[in-house]
Amino acid sequence: MRSKKPRNENIHCLSCYQRREICICPILPTVTTRTEFLILRHIYEAERPSNTGRLVALAMPNSQIIPCGGGTRIGLAPIDDEFLRAPGTWLLWPDGTGTKPDMFGRTSAKRVVVIDATWQQARRLYSSMPSLQALPRLALPAPIRSRDRLREQHCLDGMSTLEAVAAAVAKIEGAGAARPLEILYDEFVRRTISLRWGVGSTGD
Repeated sequence: MRSKKPRNENIHCLSCYQRREICICPILPTVTTRTEFLILRHIYEAERPSNTGRLVALAMPNSQIIPCGGGTRIGLAPIDDEFLRAPGTWLLWPDGTGTKPDMFGRTSAKRVVVIDATWQQARRLYSSMPSLQALPRLALPAPIRSRDRLREQHCLDGMSTLEAVAAAVAKIEGAGAARPLEILYDEFVRRTISLRWGVGSTGD
């Protein structure tokens, strides 16, 4: 497990977890959606600066992060199955297997559950939670292959949590609603890469 050493607030922003020189907070949009987004964030993601589930929660008032994973030794309270099974809840999952092609068009998604984890962690969480397996799956279009990313994706449908949420918002509420999230992701990646390689500027 990663160190729990407190971040130095003189070096890192304690909100977005980025270094002060690339803090993303000044350009965070406020994206208000009818749909609620539940981010099931694996605890090993919580301290990673590259975690984009954090940005979803900062930018979207109708979203929340729920810690999960790590096994019983971590001591997290189990997620309430009835909470996840509320009517109108969908699971954001790459392949959409088990969902009739026309079901989404006839069913209003009131809430979308997003697993914020590596692909291996996500599969373990899914296999250990029958309540997730029972949810209808919301499939997404294939991600933009040419887009810059901070982490290597190990499956063709792989994308960051922020990318996935933006795609879900576009599918449910329209491309215009999702556009600020897409811009945020691309700028987040640009700033991080610029810092790594010592080029460019934040453009504030």
